[in-house]
Amino acid sequence: ALEMEECARRNGKLLMIGFVRRHGNDAATALDFINKGYLGDIYCAKVSYLRRAGFPGNWFGDKSYSGGGPLIDLGVHMIDLSIWLMGNPTPVAVSGCTYTKFANDEAESDSEHSKFGEAVADGTFDVEDLAMGFIRFDNGACLQIEFSWASNIEGETRFVELRGTKAGITWCDNGDAKIYSEENGKLVNTVRSGGMGNGHDEALRHFTRIVLDGAAPDYVPEQGLNMIKILEAIYKSAETGREVVL
Repeated sequence: ALEMEECARRNGKLLMIGFVRRHGNDAATALDFINKGYLGDIYCAKVSYLRRAGFPGNWFGDKSYSGGGPLIDLGVHMIDLSIWLMGNPTPVAVSGCTYTKFANDEAESDSEHSKFGEAVADGTFDVEDLAMGFIRFDNGACLQIEFSWASNIEGETRFVELRGTKAGITWCDNGDAKIYSEENGKLVNTVRSGGMGNGHDEALRHFTRIVLDGAAPDYVPEQGLNMIKILEAIYKSAETGREVVL
């Protein structure tokens, strides 16, 4: 990642990071509220993407190919979405735990994302099936994370929860943004529907607008580097049992 950033800078080229979750309608709905100041100061957040039984199969369980389990598969996009909505603070410390409890589980999957292909020839599964962690940022904010391919829970779920001084917001599976605030001394809950949209398609459109029309990128390569640092630190923290300072 460092080499890619340096190469792009040295040659004056555009380096785009594939953070597709930023480009969904759901993200735009949440960002609209944030940019208009409805949330105030966002000081903490929680993000989760859990499956009861949803291992993708194929090379996803082989660390030599994938680099990791649900933290890298699911977590990378959800962590980025959370940090982006928080205003891109810089991570300074990370704590994490990882578990591999369902490597040989043969229960029927309840996820449309499972079984992307046949298992690798030797049946290798040496990645985590659950990752949990805690991230501290330079502005004092924090982020709690949880990602799993397999857990004894009710079913598949994903959300981003942001808590601000004026209001809180939760983005849910269906793309709705739920706002929790106070008005006239009353606790008020508001739902604004934005739908999921296709973040992959919109990310490509964003790239072409940058290249062809000179639009401003919604990212900088440093954010991709920070993400790699977070992922590596969670694995290191899980291995050592200690917080990792970045």
